[in-house]
Order: sequence, then structure tokens, then C-alpha cells
Amino acid sequence: MKKIYKISMKALYACFLFGFTSAGAQLTVMAVGNYTVGGISDGGVVSMHTSAGQILKWDEINGLVQIGSISNGYPAAGRTLINAAGTKIASSTTNSGTGFNEISTYDTASTSWSNHGGLVPTGWDGHVSSTWGMTSDGNTIVGLGWVTAGSAHAVKWDATNGVTDLGSIVPNRSSRANAINADGSVIVGWQDQDNGTRSGAQWVNGVESFITDSNGDYVGEAGDVSADGTTIIGAAMPNPYVWNSVSGVTYITHPNSSAFFRGGATGISADGKKVVGFFRPFAAPPMSGEGFIWTAAGGRVNLNDYAVGLGINTQGVNMSLPLAISQDGRRVAGIGTNASNQIVAFYLDLSKIQLSTSESTKHNNNIAIYPNPVKDVLYFKGITKIDKVEIYNMVGQKVKTDNALESRIDVSSLSKGNYILQIFVKGETSQSFKFIKQ
Repeated sequence: MKKIYKISMKALYACFLFGFTSAGAQLTVMAVGNYTVGGISDGGVVSMHTSAGQILKWDEINGLVQIGSISNGYPAAGRTLINAAGTKIASSTTNSGTGFNEISTYDTASTSWSNHGGLVPTGWDGHVSSTWGMTSDGNTIVGLGWVTAGSAHAVKWDATNGVTDLGSIVPNRSSRANAINADGSVIVGWQDQDNGTRSGAQWVNGVESFITDSNGDYVGEAGDVSADGTTIIGAAMPNPYVWNSVSGVTYITHPNSSAFFRGGATGISADGKKVVGFFRPFAAPPMSGEGFIWTAAGGRVNLNDYAVGLGINTQGVNMSLPLAISQDGRRVAGIGTNASNQIVAFYLDLSKIQLSTSESTKHNNNIAIYPNPVKDVLYFKGITKIDKVEIYNMVGQKVKTDNALESRIDVSSLSKGNYILQIFVKGETSQSFKFIKQ
């Protein structure tokens, strides 16, 4: 079941009044039911699974499509992830030869799965290993691998080395890798202390250490990391945190935060500038709290308030648990509830909104594009030193990128229809134009 809510004309007028433009930003209910969202590609493909073991992907054109499943009767473990380009998906699937679930990858072009094993041939709880993190190119997977019935270690998989043990710096205690940066040099997750307390950990070029705050105290489990590895997010008690290699730990606070109202950060954009997460009452269901989006400049903003402020009609959907943000920071997905209090999986598309006030987008009224409609070549005037241009179709998928050094771009290969052109200029973020391809 899919519901799409589009920006109203009144809200569109408000967008121009307050200095930003929108081209169909929307909230979509991907499905009704309890789905664990794992990742979003920069083109708007969402990966997820159910506790019963269905593995699925979703996009606005094809809707929800099942691409795999766990078949050994055990509940799903880990996360189902997708790379930035949308060409590779990682999850845990059943190896038909052993009957155990393990780290696996899916190629969207060939629609085929590959199993990758674990540290031991047979495991426990139906698994030998589970998927928790993936590089943006999809070539390296991190997660958990069982060692004994009571112990598991953080692991890393790539095609060259297979599944390798990242170890545990505390003897006889478990660890897990939850995320990995773009080049694979920084891995983050958790490490059990001697007393069993789960604390944030990082592996930098294979060397593990605990993550600490300015007082030298351990922070909570680390959940994600920026592309360059310098910014890490996680869950502390009671506030989520953002750890930076230069500035240290920043806590994301809430007026109601306490031992009985806790939060966690769940996703970070590639540049480390946008973080999503949640706050909710302790021990309450995941969909009972409130989601947030955080930036260093703007602080924490309730995700529903953020969307409404951009003119998006949420139609009674409470985005209580955002679980993923795309690498480019333009798309958010997770679970929440609708106006009937049903659990839903939601997709929030911000890709067509250009913010001039809060994100320093500058608009030059002398810039123009022509001809429009266009058949073959689209020209720009009133602008120099173009960094690049990007073209998106009307469902938010990037269809073309070009340096446009000669102030023009060949669009002859595009299908007929409406498109959004974004011009990136050095010293500015972007300027957007709508054009029609004949």
C-alpha cells in the first residue's frame, strides 16, 4: 500500500517567501507493517527486511519488491543495506548448504545473491555471521561473526580476503562492527567491557580502541560514521552523541531527556553534516517516540516539524524512528505510525528542496537556461566557473552528471518529460531549474 503526499500550493508560496524552492518534495508511506529499514541509495532506493526474514527493496516506480529471504526459521539479524549507487544490497541470508544465515550480497543487475560465510562453519541462533555495515561502494561489509556459543567478534568481509576477524580488545568479551567509512579505514561499533557494559569502539586501520569523551569516559555504542571517518554517531545515556576527531563529543539533547526518556543517533550523511535519530520513553515501543534531524548549526529539530517547515504535509504520519539517511543527505527513511496508529515504513524525499537560508544556497536572477523545451543541447547564460551540473527526473533519481565547462549540456539521451537541473558553482551550493525534454 503506497500513499504519496505532495506539497500544497500554499506551502509552495511559503517556500518562495522564506527563500527556498521545492519541486515536489514528498512523504511516502512505503508499506504498512513493521519493517526494519536499513539504507537508502542516493537515487532513492530503500533496502529493508522484516523480522520474519523477508528481504526487500523499494523505489517510487516499482514499489515494494521482495528480493530474498531467510529460510531456516530463525528471526532476521543485522541490517539490510544498499550502496550509494543502488547497485548492491547486503543482508543476512540462509546458506542452503549449511542451513545457517550469513553475510550475503545481492547484485541488482543480475538479481543474484552470494553467501560469504563467517569465522566458523556452523554457528548459533541460526547464524554464523550477520550484516551490519557496508562501504558506500558496496565492496566491503562489516558485522558480527560467532566464535563460540557465548562469544562473537566484529568482522569484515571483502572479495579478496573473505571474512576476517577484527577481534576484541577485552579477553573473553564480544564486539561488533556496525558501520564502515568510504575507504574502509575506519570501522565503528561496540565492544563489551570487563563488566559486560557495551561501549562505543572504533577500528582505525585495523587497530581497535574505545571511543571516549573529553573526560576520558567511554561513550555508548557507535552506530554510523561519515565518509572520511572523522565523525562518528551513537547512543549514550540518555543523549545521542556526535564524536569528531577534532572537536570531540557533542551530545544531542532534548528537554525531556532523562534515564526514562532516551535517544540514539541512527544515521549520518557522507559529509558528516546531517544526523538523524530518535528520542522515546525507556522500554517503550520504537514507534512511540519522536524522530529528529540534527546539524551543528541548527541543532536538533523534530523530524516532523522539520518536514512541515519545508511545506511537506505529513498527513498524520509520525516519523518516530528514522533509521537511515542517504549519503547525500537528501533522503530519510524509517518507521513510524499513521493517523490510524498503524505501524508504517516511511520515505521522506528532500532531494528537490534547495534551501537558501539555512544551507547557504545563493540564487542569481541573471542566470537562465535555454531553449526550454529542449531537444538536444541545453545552454546556460549569465554564469561562469561552473563546478558541475546534475539532472534529476521527477521522482528524484539522478539521471545525468556533467562538468558543463562550456556552459552547456547534451540532453539528447534523455527520455521526453520534465526534469530538474541543478547548477553547482564554486563558492555557492546550487541553483535549480525545471526544464522540459522534447
